[in-house]
Amino acid sequence: MKRQLLQFIIPMTALALSACSSMPQQPEQVEFQYPQSDGFSGNFLAGKAAQIESQSNYAAQYLLRAHELDPDNAELRRRAFLALISDGRITDATDIATQLQAENSEDLFAALTVMDAAISENRYQDAIDVVAALPQRGINALISPLAKAWLYAGLNAPEQALTALDEMQGNGSLTPLSEYHRGLILAYFDDLDGAERALASAYGDPADAPLRAAEALGAVYERKGQVQKAALLYASYMDRHPQSLAMPFHLARLERGEPPLATMLTPAAGLAEAYLDIATLLSQENAVEPSLLMARYSLSLRPYDDITRLLVGEIMEIQGRFNTAIDVYGAIPHASPHSWNARLRIASSLEQIGESDKAIKILQDMVDERKDRPDALIQLGDILRIQGQYSEAASAYNKAIERLGGDTLVGWRLLYRRGISHERAGDWKKAESDFLLALEIEPEQPYVLNYLGYSWVDMGMNFDQAEDMLKRAVELQPDDGYIVDSLGWVYYKLGRFDDAVEQLEKAVELKPDDPTINDHLGDAYWQIGRYHEARFQWHRALSFNPTTELRTTVEAKINGQVPSVAPTVVN
Repeated sequence: MKRQLLQFIIPMTALALSACSSMPQQPEQVEFQYPQSDGFSGNFLAGKAAQIESQSNYAAQYLLRAHELDPDNAELRRRAFLALISDGRITDATDIATQLQAENSEDLFAALTVMDAAISENRYQDAIDVVAALPQRGINALISPLAKAWLYAGLNAPEQALTALDEMQGNGSLTPLSEYHRGLILAYFDDLDGAERALASAYGDPADAPLRAAEALGAVYERKGQVQKAALLYASYMDRHPQSLAMPFHLARLERGEPPLATMLTPAAGLAEAYLDIATLLSQENAVEPSLLMARYSLSLRPYDDITRLLVGEIMEIQGRFNTAIDVYGAIPHASPHSWNARLRIASSLEQIGESDKAIKILQDMVDERKDRPDALIQLGDILRIQGQYSEAASAYNKAIERLGGDTLVGWRLLYRRGISHERAGDWKKAESDFLLALEIEPEQPYVLNYLGYSWVDMGMNFDQAEDMLKRAVELQPDDGYIVDSLGWVYYKLGRFDDAVEQLEKAVELKPDDPTINDHLGDAYWQIGRYHEARFQWHRALSFNPTTELRTTVEAKINGQVPSVAPTVVN
């Protein structure tokens, strides 16, 4: 489905990215300040810098001030407009959108903004006129029929609403989305039998459908009084997706005799759902900025939707805007079935901005809150491991593995992480056991092959087996500098210095700024008499922020304590 949707997504992606002038995002490290001068240039340049850093709130402020000083600048007007939308200030962008639309009736985002204002005043026909003026190509061919369907629903015109969805027929990749919204619209008009047929068939087996589609079908069952049928659907979905918290939430709600949430979408909420669907598709194609814009329009029409908030938060993380992501996630109420995922993301964002202690506290509370779930423990173990608290990390992984049913019932990744923690904590026996078990589960896993093989070499044992492992790891991941370095280092330990140099030179090409790999290459050069090049590599190693231990070792070599020759091989 995703591959077929590219024909719709690519034109929109190009449009938004060219207008926003986005560049690779960095974490929120820059503290923007208003220019000391009220001049045009200062505000314009600060606005462009803010856009490059994905700081849409600052970009909007600066560019709006520049626009006030140069109101006839069309490029500036559009930059300011898109910054407002990216920041979620749809209402504030209405005046500019009206001007942009007058200049170009095919401007999609201007049209969506003008439509947003019309919908807020229940002027559905005006909104239909706006969307009907858009050219039916690119992403518009997806947005227009969905928008018109819900706008006609707002005019109480069910036949026209359903006919609008027929425009999506003929493209098999869009049929599930079309039938999903057909079901929602039929439910809005209280045709529950028709809604059931559409929703049940939209994605095949409802238990494998997207969460929202399964919830919508369950809500229809409940409205028809078929509570047991709804419960069976929720339970089946939970069996297929055991980590989902939404279905346990619905099952508990049924036991309490409470009605379904959002049993019937309003036209505005239905259009918001369509925008969310489009934003999700764009996100899956890594069209980050357009996805954010569509999610912002969705939240404008349905401000308290937690799944949309989660998507916006994820985009903020992708853009390196971790503080903003924390605010977005933090707005999700604790009672929401999506609160758990939001708090996991908050902890991740806190760790990214260096507030690991706060992240650890959140995760520790979550571990005690839900004793049936392993995810908070796994994330806690990851943060503790990154922080160098290896014994504590191994303990967290132990508890996660227990909750998953024991060592033999988990995948290689968790055993690999625990093995690393044991090895760093100095318990090689447990680490080796984890790595070997991980390889029983996934024999061709290059990262486990590399870690175990390298560790054996570093400890002077199992050289032949380690060499075979590392050769296979390099075959599986030939562009991974760390794995190539490991093979080079086993050759060094075996005294095969020419082979070591060949591999270590490749490793340095792949990871030129790694201090350990540069140090290894220096040692190999020394052993074959290339002394000047060896010292050069050691100096390079010092320039790449090595650990204190490595720095001491390298400085000693530079000062005359030459590296030892390969040790006696012990197998």
